[in-house]
Amino acid sequence: MTTSAFPALLTSLAAGASLEEGLARTLRRLVALTGAAGGALVFNPPHAKPIAATAGPRNLTRDLLAGASTRHVLQILLGAPARPVGRLVLLGRARALKRTALPPGFGRELGAAIEQVWGLQRRTLRTTMLTEITRLLGSSDSLDEVLSAFAEGLARLVDFDSVAALLLDAERGEFEVLDVTARTVPGRIARDLRLPLERTLLERVVASGSAVRVDDLAAASVPAASRVTLGARGWRSALLVPLVTQGGVFGAVSLVAARPAAFGAADAESAAELAQPLASAIAQRRLLDESRRRAEELAALYTTSHLITGRLDVASVLDRISGSVTALIGSTGCGIGLLDATRTRLVHAAAHGYKSEEWGALALPMGEGLMGRCAETGQPIRVDDVRRDPRSARRDVDEREGIRSMLCVPLRVGGTLLGVISAFSTRQAAFSAHHQRVLEAFAEQAGIAIQNAQLFEESVHRTREMRALLEAGRAVTASLDLERTIHVIMEQARAVLGVSSCGIMMRNEQGVLSSVASLDLPEELVSTVRIHEGEGITGRAVAERRPMQSADLWNDPRHRYPELTRAQGLRSLLAAPLRVGDRAIGAILVFRRDVHEFTPAEEELLQALADQAAIAMEHARLYERLEARVADRTRELDQQKRFVEVVLETLPLGVFVLDAGLAIVRANRAGAGALGEAPTGKPFPALLPPARAAEVEAFLRAAVASQRVETMEHELAVGGDVRVLRLTVAPLAGAAAHVVLLVADVTRAKQLERQMLLTERLTTAGRLASGVAHELNNPLATIAGCAEALSARLTESGLADRPELADFRGYLTLIEEEAFRCKEITGSLLQFVREPGDRRAPTDLNAVVAKTIELLSHQSRFAGSRFVTEPAPELPPALINEGQFRQVFLGVASNGLEAMDGRGRLTVRTRAIRDEVEVEFEDEGPGVPEEILGRIFDPFFTTKPPGQGTGLGLAIAQGIVADHGGRIEVQSRPGKGSVFRIVVPAQLQEAPYPQGGHE
Repeated sequence: MTTSAFPALLTSLAAGASLEEGLARTLRRLVALTGAAGGALVFNPPHAKPIAATAGPRNLTRDLLAGASTRHVLQILLGAPARPVGRLVLLGRARALKRTALPPGFGRELGAAIEQVWGLQRRTLRTTMLTEITRLLGSSDSLDEVLSAFAEGLARLVDFDSVAALLLDAERGEFEVLDVTARTVPGRIARDLRLPLERTLLERVVASGSAVRVDDLAAASVPAASRVTLGARGWRSALLVPLVTQGGVFGAVSLVAARPAAFGAADAESAAELAQPLASAIAQRRLLDESRRRAEELAALYTTSHLITGRLDVASVLDRISGSVTALIGSTGCGIGLLDATRTRLVHAAAHGYKSEEWGALALPMGEGLMGRCAETGQPIRVDDVRRDPRSARRDVDEREGIRSMLCVPLRVGGTLLGVISAFSTRQAAFSAHHQRVLEAFAEQAGIAIQNAQLFEESVHRTREMRALLEAGRAVTASLDLERTIHVIMEQARAVLGVSSCGIMMRNEQGVLSSVASLDLPEELVSTVRIHEGEGITGRAVAERRPMQSADLWNDPRHRYPELTRAQGLRSLLAAPLRVGDRAIGAILVFRRDVHEFTPAEEELLQALADQAAIAMEHARLYERLEARVADRTRELDQQKRFVEVVLETLPLGVFVLDAGLAIVRANRAGAGALGEAPTGKPFPALLPPARAAEVEAFLRAAVASQRVETMEHELAVGGDVRVLRLTVAPLAGAAAHVVLLVADVTRAKQLERQMLLTERLTTAGRLASGVAHELNNPLATIAGCAEALSARLTESGLADRPELADFRGYLTLIEEEAFRCKEITGSLLQFVREPGDRRAPTDLNAVVAKTIELLSHQSRFAGSRFVTEPAPELPPALINEGQFRQVFLGVASNGLEAMDGRGRLTVRTRAIRDEVEVEFEDEGPGVPEEILGRIFDPFFTTKPPGQGTGLGLAIAQGIVADHGGRIEVQSRPGKGSVFRIVVPAQLQEAPYPQGGHE
């Protein structure tokens, strides 16, 4: 065969509808091209059965495939020598074919071509199967039909022995095994079962979310449960691919084979790809089944609601309820067990779907079996397998019925147990938590229907009495007036029981029963009826706390007042105690005029009315006591409220209560005074200047957010004054939406603090100045002494007459004078800064003025000013502290000089007027504006720029002068200057003692 014939062989291989057909065509062409008598072409796909094609006599080809020894045979391996994928066997006619009959490398190239065609056909087949299974998503096929189609398609891609769908039941920690292989064989019964999830291959798939492949199920690495379960069926290898929806892994497709290592990576890929649409199909049908089941549940619940109002026949209601359960939750059957009269046994009153009459008539004691345990505990019981549950009592009956799973829920009405609904199924684990919830909801309505049917007959003959009793109860609860309540009770008792008279007796603390009201007895007789507890018919009823009666009072020796009843014509009596808790507070009595034995129903009815009456009377008493306590407590709260209001209003602090939006809820008087008007509802930041409002609002909101007490201080302009306010905010405990804000005016404290700081600074400056002045005195004394010595030497040596030294004496004299003048200045400074003390002495104010002017004239900042003094002659002395007044004059004069910017004229006058001495300082400055004239003596008030004044000078001066019994007067004309007049008492001359006088 030539090399050019190889492409034709490949064409034959790819032209077949299947790989088997392609191999047969290729083999026939090879036999024809090589002249062979026959042959066999075998392909071994990975993890799949071999695919073989033969040509020639059947017996020879059969022997070739079986590997029997045959002469004239040429055998070539297909594919790579290290990994052959098949073999080609050719049979010669008379002798064996030589290898030269085939081109070199023929086996390798043919093997590669076969693998390529096989892979292409598998991809095509996988796409076809995927399309087919995806098509089923929109079809109406059942889940079994979808599983069958999946198994058939998967079998064309993967070689397996059995396939199953494993569906996870996370609620129970189990999974359901759906036998897919059985569903593909007509007439074969699917062996579905449930298995625990723990220690299984499915548990690994759920945990990892990916496929699991096992080459040897007997290996120790295989989970124990899967190793035992699959090994017992003879399986050696397995492949599990997950079933995934948006909610995660809900199961897996399980492929098993009897041979080890039966599945490869390609098989896992194919199975996983086909499992995706299968998962969607299963989820879709689950949703459809769930929707259908919900619709059936709603229909059953709707039907039950009609039973409640539509039928009151007990047997019919029970039969309908038992039949509805099967449609509601898909059970095989249902039974309804009701408690008997002794409430110790459950008896089947209705059943549906059962086989034997024994189960239909089943009766169990409370606490026995599943139904008895449900009735005893009052809790639902759900059993997945009754054969394994030790609580199952009648296993023989369960076996005859084929019961595998059971769901029991109690029938209750208003907390009272009526019985048990028991649903059963022949399937294992047939009921889920959802079924339990549905049946519990159903049981609530069913219980109402059953109770309504049971009570119907009983309620018919008691309707009139109960209606009357209801009216009596309404009348009793409608009023808290004790006298009216008693009267209404007696009227209703007479109307309900059809008696002739009614009365009420109450028990006091000594145990004596006295009549308090009657419908027929005169009032003068009512108060005379008294008996001890335990005496007579009524006394025994109270003592024993149960109704007591007498059919014939006239002949009953227990009766204590036979004459009274004979006089009133009353013959029979029924007394019922008025019970409150475990004690009786009295009794209600009804009388008839004939001999009559009261029935138990009448006793029960009167006792019910008595109980209502007792509660109403006790409520009336409690109401009176409570009303008094409420009145007392209200008075206490009012007093406390007024006390708190007085405290808040008299606090020297501003108190504001703010809501979450910082709006004012309440403000005391001090708060309104601190910030002006503070109307309720106005935002607190709106009370502040706009420049500060945002900052304060941020501070308040931060404190509210942190729930901590915070404090801040701000200078605010309030009513034209600058005040320092301290704001303290505290969120209210237990009321996070409100806060308390305290506003304290600390302006005076801050002013005193600044004054103390300034005083300290001035003291320090004075000490420094005194030190400097003291140090200057020494060099000044040296300069003056040297000048004096030089002047003396000039005189003594006769040099003073020389012309060139004529000016020396004048210069030396000038130096000496100026040195002494400097010493006087430093002396004045030392005297000024020296602590003046508090000693007062008669002082010449002219001298104090002169010293002040001298001290000011040496200051450079006042060099351009003119000082004019007009001292009064013979000015009387004043009893003052000279140091303090020097400070006053210096401060007033400095203010005037500064007002003129150091360039005008300052005139200082002194005069004596009557018994006072005046010192007047007149400047030529701009004057003091009239609107601030009244505030110039306020501490810390100043009109100077920041850093150039403290506002304390005039305040201190006024304090000093006032302390000396004087005053400071001010006259000012804008643009004309100001006059400050300091007036102090003059020191009068003391007359000598008269001769012979006494001190």
